[in-house]
Amino acid sequence: MKKFIGFIPALMLAALLVVAPKDVYADEVVLTAEQQAALAQISAAQQAALNSLLEQQAAAIKATQKAAEEAAAAKAAQETEQAAADAASSGMTYIDISIAAQTLTYYVNGVAALSTPCVTGSPGRSTPTGVFSINNKVPGKYLTGPTWHVWVNRWMRFSGNCGIHDASWRKSFGGNIYKSNGSHGCVNIPFSAADTLYNTAPLGTVVIVH
Repeated sequence: MKKFIGFIPALMLAALLVVAPKDVYADEVVLTAEQQAALAQISAAQQAALNSLLEQQAAAIKATQKAAEEAAAAKAAQETEQAAADAASSGMTYIDISIAAQTLTYYVNGVAALSTPCVTGSPGRSTPTGVFSINNKVPGKYLTGPTWHVWVNRWMRFSGNCGIHDASWRKSFGGNIYKSNGSHGCVNIPFSAADTLYNTAPLGTVVIVH
């Protein structure tokens, strides 16, 4: 009899385990509609905060890159100005192109042999600055681009597609023309000056643009 009585609690426990709903032991948490809405709001706020942080980071990176580019450009400009000053004091033969003054001067052994007003590249397509050299000379050729096809009588290339050449379509040179009606990067000079420079400045002549 005692064995039977002791068996009853164990039997009841087994029955309880059989009939107990599975949700009691499940790990899944069922949220109410209100809880789901609140969670969605929290997720949206977190995403907005993350987007804001990413935007701030991108802006900081862009600002750093811009500052580095401006510093590099300023350093390069300073070095080019120094190169022009050194060339002027050394008595060397070279072509000096000043964007600020809009002039081209050809020095032979430190003495100005030719000086003329010029027109350099307009803003957005400016003439490259630095130290170069005349690497190609052609007595006459067409210059062709997306919106132009023009003939020049004297062509002296010094950097990429940029060169010194005459520009028969221009009535004047120098001043602030380049700011509103500049070239596509080349240095435009009157034909008489281009002809003289072409005939006197050999290939390899140093060109300093500053």
